[in-house]
Formats: sequence, structure tokens, C-alpha cells
Amino acid sequence: MAQEQSTSRLVITVAVMLAVVMQVLDLTIVNVALTYMRGSLQANSDQITWVLTAYMVANVIVLPLTGLLVERYGQRNIMLWSVVGFVISSALCGQSHSLTEIVLWRFLQGIFGASLAPVGQTIMLGAYPANKRGQAMAILGMGIMLGPILGPTLGGYLTDTLSWRWVFYVNIPFGILAFLLMQSVPDGGKSANPRPVDWTGFALMALGLGSLQGILSLGDQDDWFSSQTIIILTLITILGLLFFVWRSLSVKHPVVDLRLLKDRNLAIGSMGIGIFGLALFGTMVILPIMLETLMHYEAFTAGLAMAPQGIGAMLAMMLAGRLLGKGINPRDIVLVGIVIGAFGTYLTTLYDLNINIDWVIWPSFIRGIGFGLVTIPLFTLAFTTLKKSQQAEGSGIFNLMRTLGGSVGIAIVSTVMSQETQVGWNQMSKFINPFNPAFHQYLAAAGMTQNPTTWQVLGNVVLYNQANMRGTLDAFVLVFYGFLVMIPLILFLKKPAPEKGENTPPPVQE
Repeated sequence: MAQEQSTSRLVITVAVMLAVVMQVLDLTIVNVALTYMRGSLQANSDQITWVLTAYMVANVIVLPLTGLLVERYGQRNIMLWSVVGFVISSALCGQSHSLTEIVLWRFLQGIFGASLAPVGQTIMLGAYPANKRGQAMAILGMGIMLGPILGPTLGGYLTDTLSWRWVFYVNIPFGILAFLLMQSVPDGGKSANPRPVDWTGFALMALGLGSLQGILSLGDQDDWFSSQTIIILTLITILGLLFFVWRSLSVKHPVVDLRLLKDRNLAIGSMGIGIFGLALFGTMVILPIMLETLMHYEAFTAGLAMAPQGIGAMLAMMLAGRLLGKGINPRDIVLVGIVIGAFGTYLTTLYDLNINIDWVIWPSFIRGIGFGLVTIPLFTLAFTTLKKSQQAEGSGIFNLMRTLGGSVGIAIVSTVMSQETQVGWNQMSKFINPFNPAFHQYLAAAGMTQNPTTWQVLGNVVLYNQANMRGTLDAFVLVFYGFLVMIPLILFLKKPAPEKGENTPPPVQE
């Protein structure tokens, strides 16, 4: 009997891991192929970013509906439909021949992929006994971290050796295998009397969150509020979200029950995971740009150099799962993780253009350990004071903040990098003039004379690289402070009560 349960648990774990890794991988694997897609689809650099924006907008809109969908259709059905829809839309993305086509299929891909991680994790929590749920979340967390590790590396390899279309086709075998294994997963979560759908609230939420995601995705390239599009999207976001909050607090069965935010742990935990998203995704934006643009690494090599961060996170998640199983206060684990993550990020603020690969690997590994120690215990803390019946609804709010935090982090980090690069350029360029004695000493030491070639070299090589490195370091400083801001929030979280069978760790999304 015990062996049958163990085998069933293994099948469930593999099925869920395949589905979740497939979805998480798609968040990062497409980025490296955008340049190739731009030429094939006859799009400019601004237009091609809609391939990313469409996916994120769909995710943000559907994610809060996870609890409601499970209540109406059940966990297994949602997973099966999501996998089938994700695979079909992936295949359609791969065969696209215009920007309009691929944006449409990416939007559908985001709709079907949004529920895979939270529902899959709910299924895993039900498959493991209470004393092993921390370990179950750690196992799944390790799989989720494969996305940021494999995404840039696998995407670069497939694009270089085959074509950009294979970053979508690669989902097909994973999806088919996940669908077959998912047939043996027990169903659950379906309610005999599901809540009615508040379509007005859903429309307001979709309008507000979709516009917000559009602002975050397009703000930096459109120079924020100098763009009329951004101004219009901002007005739509404010009005949509204000009316959505009013609607959610006024009706008996809102599409997302915001009243749950009265729970201190869920509210603070959601804020914490939002800031954590800034640190995680902000780092995933900074490092590839630095390695490929300033250090001149190839895309595949840059992906390998970033892999230690994921390895450190996976090892730390294993450790966190064991510590939680032994009754260690998750708040203490999170605080240790924040300190370690902050230290790993502080090391990156000491970078210069002459660092070797060791200075990339070890800070990334240390930072990854911090990420891993924060993730699982923070999930536990955020949901420890919620009733079991409230957790599906709370999961939608929590994971929404996780996704939005990542989007805000990407937007802020990208803006800081571009603006501080320009500031650095302006400040350094004033020293390059014939009246500066240090300038003449530099030319003499470099064996250069004042001629048009010298000015070109100084402007395009020295100033460009130095200014971009300054912008990169300022972005790392922002991530470092993001870790520090989390500390006072975590101190206000309540310690989990002893396990009584009512509360379980939450379904989460990485």
C-alpha cells in the first residue's frame, strides 16, 4: 500500500513538474530569440516586444481567477485543458508569419499557461502528507527555478542551431507527456455550488491589470509619460482598478475577494513577494545585458554563467524544505535568506569592466541561496493564518503580486539602467576635452593622438562601456536595497501555529 502511494506520488510529481517547467521556461526562453523574430516577422524593435507583453498581460488577467476556475471545473480538468491549450498555442506561435499572428497566439498561450503553476502546486500539496508538504514545495520550487536557468541557454542554443520557431515547438513533447501522466492525477477542488461569476468585476480587473502590464512593458522604450499611449493607459489603469476595488468590496461574490487582505500575513506576505519579484526578475534582466553587451559573452555562454544562481536556489530550497519539516520558524529562515541574498547582490555592486568569470559565478551562487531560502518559507508565512477554504482565493492575490512585482522590477531596473547610463555619459564626456591635463596624459599613455579616429574610439568604446557599466551598477544597487526593504516587513509576520490539519502551505507560482 505504501509503495503504491509512493509510486502515485512520483507520477503526480513528474506530471506537475513537466507542466509547470514548460510554462515557466516560456517566460525566459523567448527573450533571446526576439532579434531573429524581428526580421522574420518584419517588425521593429518596439513592435516585437509585444510578443512578451501579450503573454504577460494574459497571465496577469487570468491568474487571480485560479480559485474560481478550480471551484467550477476541478483541479485535474483545469490542468488538462491548460496543457492542451498551451501546447496548441505554442505550435501556432511557431508557425506564425506575421506580428499580428504571433501576438494573438502568445496571448492565448498566456491565458492557458496562467493556471498551470498554482493549480499544479495545489495538486502536489494534496498528494503529500502534512509533514512533507514543505519538502513537496521545495521539490517543485527546484523545478520552477529551471526556467530562469535553462531559458536563456536553451533559447540561445535552439535559435542558433535550428530557428527561433523551435523555442515554441520545444513545448510540444513536454506537453504531450504531461497530458498523458496527468490522466492518473486525482481530481479535487470542485464545488457542488460554485460562486456566480461577477463579469462586471472581471471586466474592470482585466481592463485595469491589462493596462498596468502594458505600462510596465512599454514605459521604458516609450519614455514613460512623454508618450501619449502611456498617459492613456495610466488613466485606464487608475479608473479600472479603482472601480474594481469598489466592486469587489460591494458585491457578495466578487471575482477576487479583496477582503482577504484584512489578514495581516497575507497582506504583508503579498507585499514581500512583490518586492522579492523585483529582486529576482531585476537580476535576470541586468545580468544577461551586462554579460553579452559589456563582457561580450555569447548568449549560450552567458546562460551558463548565470546557471549557478539557479543551482544555489535549488540547493537552498531543499534545505528550506527540511528545516520547515523540523519545525524551524519560517520567519527566521526568510531573514537569513534576505541577508545572504543582499550580500550576494552587494558583491555585484563592486563590479568593473575587468572582472573575470569567477566574479560572476560566486555572487550569483550566493544570491541564489538567498532566493531559495526566502521563497518557500515566505509562502508558508503568508498563508499560515488563512483557513483552508480561503487559500485558493488567497493564492490568486498572492501570485498576482508575485507576477506584478516581477513586471515592476523589470520596468524599474530597465529605466534605471538606461537613465543612469545617459547620466554617466554626460558627466564623463565633459572631461574629454583638450583643456584637461589628465586627458593628454591618458592619450600619451595609450599611445594615441588627437584625430577623428581617437574621438570615435573614446566615444564609442571608452565612454559607452563605462557609462553602461555605471548604469548596470546603479541597477544592482536598487536590487540590493530591495532586499533590505523586505526585512521590516518580515518582522511583522505572525509565526505559524502548530499543524492541526486545517491549514496547509499555499499554492504558489514562481
